[in-house]
Amino acid sequence: MSTATHADGFSPVRRIATLLTLAASAAVSQSFGRFTYSLLYTDLRDGFSLSNTAAGALGSLNLLLYVLGSLAVAVTVGRTGLSGAVRIGLAGNVVGLALLAWSPNVAIAAAALALTGFCAAGVWVGTPGLAAELLGPERRGAAAGWMTGGVGSGMVAAAAIDSLLSDSGNGDAGQAVLAAADLTHPRKVYGIEFVIGVAVLVALVVAVRRWSRTPGRTGFSGARAALAKVPQAARLIVAYSLHAFVVTTVLTFIVSHLEGYGDIFDRRSAAIAFSSIGIGSIAGGPIFGRMADRLGRRRTVTIGFTVSMVSIITLTAYPALAVGGPPLAWASAFVFGTAFTGIIASIAARVSDNLAGDEFGAAYGVATIVFGLGLAAGPQLGGLLADRFDSFGPAFALAVAACIVGIALTGWGDDPEPHAPSSRAAGPGATPT
Repeated sequence: MSTATHADGFSPVRRIATLLTLAASAAVSQSFGRFTYSLLYTDLRDGFSLSNTAAGALGSLNLLLYVLGSLAVAVTVGRTGLSGAVRIGLAGNVVGLALLAWSPNVAIAAAALALTGFCAAGVWVGTPGLAAELLGPERRGAAAGWMTGGVGSGMVAAAAIDSLLSDSGNGDAGQAVLAAADLTHPRKVYGIEFVIGVAVLVALVVAVRRWSRTPGRTGFSGARAALAKVPQAARLIVAYSLHAFVVTTVLTFIVSHLEGYGDIFDRRSAAIAFSSIGIGSIAGGPIFGRMADRLGRRRTVTIGFTVSMVSIITLTAYPALAVGGPPLAWASAFVFGTAFTGIIASIAARVSDNLAGDEFGAAYGVATIVFGLGLAAGPQLGGLLADRFDSFGPAFALAVAACIVGIALTGWGDDPEPHAPSSRAAGPGATPT
């Protein structure tokens, strides 16, 4: 079986430019289309007069549609190719950001979040596979790290936009509350993200054309057959789902949780904690990607779950925060961010060890379906627990328990012998199409 690899005819400058474009696409779809909701959770909850349960359900809607989008990618990537999935997904996210910037009522906001969730799947399934082809088989962990680093950069950008708009136009705390109540602030945040998204979409259309066609079966049966080539696939995707639950629980509620400790945190210091997760996410992909290439994928995932568990405790527990204050929260958030993208990079690298091209996209799409279910569970369960106990603490305790299960599941063994990816059969003269 042969493929046409896109990277063979690229100069180093063009290769880096394409990687940056793919990373920016991941930032727009994941950080703007999904995680900005976490940053603006309190504003949107209060602006639409929602309970925590309803606001959590609104976040879960985005993530449930991400599951459906992952299914759609898994069954259609044989026709669209990875590059087509990324272009279509990013275009849908740009439309969704435009709707969020308008959002006259909760129904429009819900529809927009559903659209960004559905379309984000195409971007996320496609970008790690394309990046792996650009960097080559020896650097698959680093390739996934580039994409997760893009997500982290988007989180930092979202937090910076939020902070900038909070400083301008709001002369005192009372006016800031009023701006949140009439949704002026979140609409402005999404408006700026829409403009950035349009620019990235234009760059993507120019830089990324169709490539990496791996002939094979299409549809869900073909996707499952591709995933079956990955050793211990069931254990892998369960760990992926647990990590998703941990990540979405922390990201959805951490700002509101810290703001609840009014004697320690104000809005700005809580937002800095969110931004610190993003900064850690930028570092986490490359750090854990290289670690995965050296120590192995399985050991690296185990390390990631351990880091997540410890950092969640120090980031959310009041006794620790009462002593360490905002600096402890910011440091813990940074460490959590490294594990956030590090585990994702390691698992993506594990799949790409065994598959390439459209087969990678199909298999990773199936894995992402389970990942999306974990993502969707976090806001919903967390919101229910917050309303039941009048605290986000139980939700974070559940996230710690998920980390413990993840550690037990992955262990410290060697990686199973990989199936040889199809792209290794590609001849040296393959050219992009």
